[in-house]
Amino acid sequence: MQQEEFQKMDLIERAEYVNSLLADVKDLKKVAEQHQISYSTFCKEMRRGGYTFNQSKKQYEKTFSIQEYKEIEKHINTDGEPSEVTQFISEHMEELKKLLMVHADQLVLNPIVYDPTIETITKSMQINSQVYKEFSNLCSTKFRHLKLRDIISQCVHEFTESYKDKTPHQ
Repeated sequence: MQQEEFQKMDLIERAEYVNSLLADVKDLKKVAEQHQISYSTFCKEMRRGGYTFNQSKKQYEKTFSIQEYKEIEKHINTDGEPSEVTQFISEHMEELKKLLMVHADQLVLNPIVYDPTIETITKSMQINSQVYKEFSNLCSTKFRHLKLRDIISQCVHEFTESYKDKTPHQ
């Protein structure tokens, strides 16, 4: 791995990567040499994001400022009692599971698909008969409550969103 790649890595991934190398090598200078980075630059780069080297463990660890620690501590319940959120989740676990299962099976239409302020146009198109049969059967069995035009609009919208920023390979 070159210096440029190393510096572009996500900070957590980089710390985990270096720690895995240190588990074998146990020498920061050798790890820096492997990546063709000067030792001082390597150490400076590794300190970014609040990481420090623990000499006894021979590993990089995330250190928190007092302010960061206070912020995290707000969200941790230290008195041993379950938090209000944890209590609610445990009391309603079965209902939440059912909701998630129902949601996973539902087609969620983007609001743009049924927006009444946007003009509807009529287009005819040709489509593979087998693909249309499968599509039509699925719509009539699982999504009877939706209009076919809305489902087709959703499909076209999802396709557009997925591929609008991708450039085709030459």
